[in-house]
Amino acid sequence: MAPIKTQAIVLKKHNFRETSVILSLYTEKTGKIKGVLKGVRVEKSKVPPLTFTPGAFISASIYIKRTSELNLISSPSLLQFYDMPSKKNLTGWRLILNLVDLFTPEKEIDREIFHLLKNTGEILTDCQNPVVIFIAFKLKFIKILGYGIELSRCVVCRSEQPTYLFSGKLGGLICNSCKSRDTKRVNISKRVINIMQHLEKIDIKRCPVIKSIPVEILRKINFYSNITLNYHSEIDKIWWTNEKNIL
Repeated sequence: MAPIKTQAIVLKKHNFRETSVILSLYTEKTGKIKGVLKGVRVEKSKVPPLTFTPGAFISASIYIKRTSELNLISSPSLLQFYDMPSKKNLTGWRLILNLVDLFTPEKEIDREIFHLLKNTGEILTDCQNPVVIFIAFKLKFIKILGYGIELSRCVVCRSEQPTYLFSGKLGGLICNSCKSRDTKRVNISKRVINIMQHLEKIDIKRCPVIKSIPVEILRKINFYSNITLNYHSEIDKIWWTNEKNIL
């Protein structure tokens, strides 16, 4: 099969044998793929290490293997490496890469995710509010995946109410009349709903204009996002532990 030339962002890297690496990439043309990049961990390699470092924006040829989980990656070239201005920006970027790696299916093309990821990397190289960018990314990512989050009315009966509860299982707000549909629903305030709506609607490129949001509200939004993701995932581990490093 002929190779597919595509742009990609490196999500994860593992050393493989003596000279190669296994990369998880999110590509524009093939979605998320896992593949082997051979012979790059040698002294005379013409491929700079930044090219296969997590977070790098690259161009590469992908040979899709129909009968194997591992594809073949060749001819990579570095288009951009997102150099983060602070430890918090770098932490946010790494957490975002991990989210995409965890929650996107293999070989399912979604250019919206690709461009959201690419734009977020660019923004994080020059912003003062990486936590806001991280939370905004997560809300938009959840929406693209199709898990919600409904923030304007009850997700069950579709009625508009002055107060709501939140259901990760149902993917959004539920009214008091529908609360029995999820025994694990949690309280949510009107202020938090308003901020979530704003972050969901604003273009990710405009998020740097948001100067600050109280960290307690950001933590609550992150909690609501995580219980939504967790309900829809089949991940049997606590995947959000490292988020304490940014929140």
